[in-house]
Parts: sequence; C-alpha cells; structure tokens
Amino acid sequence: MKPFDPRLLRYSRSSRGFLFLSVFLAAIGAALSISQAYLLTEFIVELFQKDRALDNMAPTMRILISVFIGKAILGYITNFAAAKFSTRIKSELRAGLIDKVIGGESSALHRLGPAELSLLISRGINNLDGYFSKFLPQLFIASIVPISVGAAITVNDWKSGVIVLCTIPLIPLFGILIGRFTAAATQKKMETLGLLSGYFLDLLSGLPTLKVYNRSKLQTKKLGEIGDQYRKETMKVLRISFLSSLALELVATLSVALLAVSIGIRLVNGSMTFSAGLIVLILAPEVYWPIRQVSALFHAAEDGVVVSNQIFEILDTKRVNGNEIIPDIKAITWSELTVSYPERSTITIPAGQLHIGKIHALVGPSGSGKSTLISILLGFTQISQGEIIVSTSQGDYSFEQIAKSHWRSLLSWMPQDPHFASTTVSEIIQGNIGVLKDVSLDINELPHGMDTHIGSLQDAISVGQKRKLALARAFAKPSTLLILDEPTASVDDLSEEAINKTLEREAHSGRMILVASHRPTTIASADNTIRMSAR
Repeated sequence: MKPFDPRLLRYSRSSRGFLFLSVFLAAIGAALSISQAYLLTEFIVELFQKDRALDNMAPTMRILISVFIGKAILGYITNFAAAKFSTRIKSELRAGLIDKVIGGESSALHRLGPAELSLLISRGINNLDGYFSKFLPQLFIASIVPISVGAAITVNDWKSGVIVLCTIPLIPLFGILIGRFTAAATQKKMETLGLLSGYFLDLLSGLPTLKVYNRSKLQTKKLGEIGDQYRKETMKVLRISFLSSLALELVATLSVALLAVSIGIRLVNGSMTFSAGLIVLILAPEVYWPIRQVSALFHAAEDGVVVSNQIFEILDTKRVNGNEIIPDIKAITWSELTVSYPERSTITIPAGQLHIGKIHALVGPSGSGKSTLISILLGFTQISQGEIIVSTSQGDYSFEQIAKSHWRSLLSWMPQDPHFASTTVSEIIQGNIGVLKDVSLDINELPHGMDTHIGSLQDAISVGQKRKLALARAFAKPSTLLILDEPTASVDDLSEEAINKTLEREAHSGRMILVASHRPTTIASADNTIRMSAR
C-alpha cells in the first residue's frame, strides 16, 4: 500500500499543482523553523548569558514575532490550499470513474455490483478528503523538514546529528510494522461495508416480495448482524490506530529525551557550548514531529488509501472504444465469445446472429449468460475472446471499431429491473401517447394521467405498470436495434399478447429486435431463437 501513488498525477491534473505547491510550502516551513530556532537561541543567549537589556533586543524580538506569525499564516495557507485541491481532485477522480464505468470501459459494475460501486463513487471518494487535505501535505512536510532541520543540527553539533540519524528511522519502522495490521483490518472493514450496502440494496429491491411472504423480519435480523459485524471491524481499526499513536509518540519522546540527555552531559563537562546545545534542543522536536504526524495521519487516512487503490484499478482499465461512425445496422454476427471476471468462472456465449426486421428470442436458464450478452451488445462489457461484426450498407465493421456513444444512439434498451429519473410519464415517452396503447397501458389507470410523477420510492404505480412504461420508453426512441430484457414479465396475458403484436409490427417496420424471455408465448412469436446453455 503506497503512501503516494504516482497514478494520481496521471488521472488528476489538479494533483500536479497540489504537489508543486505542497513541496514549495514545505520548503518555506523548513526555512521558518530553522530561522525560528536560531532567532530564539540568539534571544535567550543574549538575554540570559550576556545580560543584555530587554530594550536592546527589540529588533530580534520583532523578527522572531514575524517568524511566528509567518508560520501561523503558512499553516493557514497550507490547510486552505489542501482543502481546495482536495475538492478538485475528488471531483476529477469521480468524473473519471463514472466516465469509465458508464462508458463500458471497465468490468467494475459486474465485479463490484451496483451497491458497492455506488459506495465507492460516493462515500469511498469522500474518504479521500482526509488523505488529500491532511496526509499528503504532511507527507511532503515530513520529506523536507526533517532533512533540512537534521542538516542544521549536524552543522551545529555533529554528535547530535549522529544521534538523530540513528533514532529517526525508528518512527517509520514502527509505523510500517503497525501499518501492516491496520491495512488488513481496514480492507476487511471496507469489504464488510460493501457487503452491507449490497445486502441493503437487495433488501430494498425485494421488499414487496418479502412483505407478501412475511419474511421481512428475518431479513431485518440478518441486516442487523452484518451491521454489527461492520461495527466490530471499525472498532478493531480504531484500537490498532490508538495503539500505533501511543507507540509512535513513545518512540519520538524517547528519541528527543536521548538527545537532551546527551546535550546535558556535554554541557556539564564543558565539551559543548550553551548556544549550540540550545539550538539543537529547540530543533530536535522539528525532526521527529513531522514524521510522527505523517505516521499518525496515515492511519487516519487509511480508508482513503484503500479506496484509492480500487479507484486506480478501475481507471487503469484499458480503453477499448473505437471512433467509427456507422450509417446503419443490417446484421450483427458474433463468434463464440468468452468473458472472464476476477474470482468468477468464465462465461461462454455461443455464436449467433441478429438480422434486421426479425425478432430474436434469447432463451436459457438463469446464469447462462443472457444478461452478459446484452451487456456486451450495449457496449458495457468487454469480451476476453471472440469477435463481433456489425454489417452495414457500407460494409462490415468490427464492434471494437465503433464509437460506443454513437452505437448507443442507434439502439433502445429495456432492462430487467427498470429505473427512472425523477420525472413524469409525459417526459418519459416524449409526449407520444400512442406507445402506451402499444404496451397495453391505459392512461386512465395512472393516478394523474400523463402528469403522473415517478422516479421516487413513493411511486404510485404498480410493478407491471412500471415495466410497461419502460417498454414504452424503448419503443418511443427512434432506433434500429431494440434490446428488451423480459418485456412481458409481471404483466397479464392480454397485455402480453398486445406487446407481442407490437413487437411483430416493429420488426416489420425495419427494426432489429432481441428479446430475453422465459415466457413461452413471447418465445414462440420470435422469428429466431438463440439458446444459451447452462454452465
């Protein structure tokens, strides 16, 4: 687990300016700390050892006060700049992540699932706030200040420099040893949170069914168990973090104490001047404190470090997106396709073909790869082996050559579990009330007709009506390829018959239709059947 991942500079332009500014501010901080030590030593030596009057020390006092004020202003600028850059970097990473997933350039949606992916894009990226605004600035300070201050100590007293050189590696050493336990505990905590999010999403999706069969109380108990497990994992991380803070504080304190004892002994036997001993003693905490802080803040930003690895893994996905614009679609042909997922069995899809003006039924048991084929044709899933050819009036194109944004403009899609943005029925079907009749949905059945509002948890329409609206939305879009996942599920027999007739009419009008279905009537009305075998 890297404290600073160079990939950040590649995926966030703002991070480059943040890096430069952090190094610049850290260098100024080192110079102010050294200046402060020299001025304070001069002030104390002149006042107490040389018995100079306080009035004669006014110039030194003014400069010293200016240095103190400068350090305060520098701290404010560092925190302010870190907060601003943190917001920009998070926005750039979130935009890149969404573009990668929605653009179909990553299998993260299938590998993580919608709940865990939503968690990563929202709360996960927000966890980077502490990493960017606190840990990274302190990391640059710890990279510059201890070296600069250690050099200043060595110039004044080489023996103290040797002690610093021998003791300073103890802090990062203890931090690394304890960090190994923290990293594993934090990773487990994030996995538990992802499990909790996925389980909660599935629970919400199936809540009506659970209520019908009186199984909701059992799921509530299970949800509580996972939540309790997440609480325990969180407390485990906190316990390790508190232990690490104690250990690092103890090491830093003992290191400064060892230096102070050495200075005291040499001052007593006269082998060291008072001014040299005082300046070393003032500078000593400035060597250990930045490293101590970066170790402590690393544990505080551990969630962000774990999340950043997941984000960069998705962003590193190789871009597979062509730039060809095709005039139309005549046929789609694919060889045997394979799709590989990490920690999952490989999915094999048999060769097939889609023709314009035909209805193609995609049939097979659950888990046989129907949804995977649909996702491939939508451009959301990349194939590991095989080839897809799109035939047009101007020749054949490889599917990878076609620009995916243009490709999606040529198709309509009805998912198995449709969702809507907060809108009205009229906006969904673009004012085309005729498509409601095509899917056997009477406008009078809706609470407020065309102005019925949907897209919230309090939708006043049934599951069947929602599916009909999703189908009407697909019909309303002018497209060549129509991909429908279970279009006649949750509807009555009369509605199914009307929908099948609409499908036949749309095919005769020149559309290419792919229907994934388990309904015998829908399958029987198709012109061609693509059978997926069970794995």
